[in-house]
Amino acid sequence: MERTIYPPLSQDHMDNITLQWRRFQAGAPVDPEMVRPMIQASWRRCRQEKLPADDMPLCPIDATALTLATARNRDLVESAKHLMDKLVLSIHMSKSVVTLVDTDGLVLHASATSQDLENVPYGVPGRRCDEKTIGTNGMGLCIIEKKPVHVIASEHYNASLHYLSCAAAPIRGVVGELIGALNLAINTENFHQHTLGLVEAAAHAIEEHLRLRSLVRNQKVILELLDDGVVVLGGDGAIASINRQACDMLGLDDSRAAGGNIRNFLADSAVLDSILTCRTPFYDREITFQLKAGRLSCALSCAPFGDLGVILTLREARRMRKYAARVAGAKAVYTFENIVGNAAPLHEALRLARVASGSEATTLLLGESGTGKELFAQAIHNASSRRKGPFVVVNCGALPRNLVQSELFGYVAGAFSGALKEGSPGKFELADGGTLFLDEIGEMPLEAQVSLLRLLQESEVTRLGGQQAKRIDVRIIAATNKDLPTAVRDKAFRGDLYYRLNVLTISIPPLRQRPGDVALLARGFLEKFAATLRKKQVRISQEALDALEAYPWPGNVRELENCIERLVNIAPSDCIDIADLPQNIWADMARGPRGKAGEASMSLKRVQKALILETLRETGGNFRRTSSILNISRTTLYTKLKQYGIAADTFRAS
Repeated sequence: MERTIYPPLSQDHMDNITLQWRRFQAGAPVDPEMVRPMIQASWRRCRQEKLPADDMPLCPIDATALTLATARNRDLVESAKHLMDKLVLSIHMSKSVVTLVDTDGLVLHASATSQDLENVPYGVPGRRCDEKTIGTNGMGLCIIEKKPVHVIASEHYNASLHYLSCAAAPIRGVVGELIGALNLAINTENFHQHTLGLVEAAAHAIEEHLRLRSLVRNQKVILELLDDGVVVLGGDGAIASINRQACDMLGLDDSRAAGGNIRNFLADSAVLDSILTCRTPFYDREITFQLKAGRLSCALSCAPFGDLGVILTLREARRMRKYAARVAGAKAVYTFENIVGNAAPLHEALRLARVASGSEATTLLLGESGTGKELFAQAIHNASSRRKGPFVVVNCGALPRNLVQSELFGYVAGAFSGALKEGSPGKFELADGGTLFLDEIGEMPLEAQVSLLRLLQESEVTRLGGQQAKRIDVRIIAATNKDLPTAVRDKAFRGDLYYRLNVLTISIPPLRQRPGDVALLARGFLEKFAATLRKKQVRISQEALDALEAYPWPGNVRELENCIERLVNIAPSDCIDIADLPQNIWADMARGPRGKAGEASMSLKRVQKALILETLRETGGNFRRTSSILNISRTTLYTKLKQYGIAADTFRAS
């Protein structure tokens, strides 16, 4: 910044300025060598505003504006007050007043002795010192010019201020915007050539203090935004800083924690003493703190700083497990609204499922493969109080027998060859706070059943190779297509576990026992897959629907869904007809009509024709393969083609 050069403060010079002021007030030309351009420009603005040149009346204090401005500029006032007091003390023999103004020229704060304030009456908080109110002055000119200025004696527009000289410097915020000005008013005979430099230094110190306040506040905000608990400790365990998350985890009063010693809040500080003594950095180490009001299991990270201090970050174990479960896709997406059907057996299953959603009881879902057991489990979870927790699925039949224990219950570091060095949580820990769905529970090995029974009884899990049990909160929903009572009799399933699981049992009906639901589901699947494949609206004929309803669907809803997806993909037109249905449905119809298929009077000839057409499509018109699949001779095939009016070249690849 360019330094301001003071004019000599000799009496002759002062007299010359006074002479030029009088000439200006009389309307005569002003000598530019004697009056600075900045001062002349200010005088002209004051004349244009028709301000008085002498006997300036003091404006009343604007108490309302002062209250609002002080609140709006709280950081500025708090940062400036102690520095202004120091500045006054350093020049207390000079009858000076230091004032702080906002960008509107309103005095926010003043520092001076009482007699000095009487010397500068406009420096009282609540009065306005902008140029349009009191004429040319240091504060008003500084706000206009946005740079350090001085106004000496007769350079003031109003004669009532000619006994004073002012030095003012702008104050800028953390991003460089003008937020106010600092002004020192002093009797002219005491004005020194270094006065403006002193004010500039004080303004700069205020700016630095503002930046520091902003930095501290931002640091606090950032700490509070973190999901992790953060504690900054001195070498003796003194809490230098702590965020609300850490207070909640440690059970501390956040208004009293900072400044205390963390040892005072721990029942056993052995773990902490080791951390403060060793000061070895580590990341996400599973640690249990013994608190005076319980215990905290968390993933702890340590970063030493300074000579003795450490920064600790705490991630609550349950929250970490929820995050891991979420990353692994452990989320239920289906609700009761996704379960389609009007059949009475299905409605009864849904009634019981809704009862289960309002309970914490272990629930057992029974049903054939493909009936929608996981769909029911997800719906129960999403309608329960655990809907915000994880939904973890374990297919007990797909787990390798030698890894069942570690997959379900987790393991500690070094538990077995190939284990992760930091250990790993099991499915039960990942489901903590939510629901664990044990699909195909009948396939679970007996040794794992023992551990599952213990967990259900005690709500605790012990990792493979570990000694310490962890308390967890998990709701169990199990499912099977096996006859568990028979498995119990055959000693393939533990009886005590079966009775523990068999608290609330829901039987999900197979599709063949849901009259009318096949057509309803088929139309829904048709709409879904047509939209997925971006096809025009695909229809299905009534005859085809009748055939679908007559089919027993051994694979249940899953088989029906796969069938409709296939039909939408291969249908030659936008209408799926009976001839487009797959061979297994035609073969079933060929064994004998029943239900609506019988009502359609489908003759054996029509079945044969459709079966030949379907097979020719699949073989691309290969007659040798077609006759082999249909178990007829090629001569018989040609005869049938002629009988049904099927052109031999229709299905040959071009």
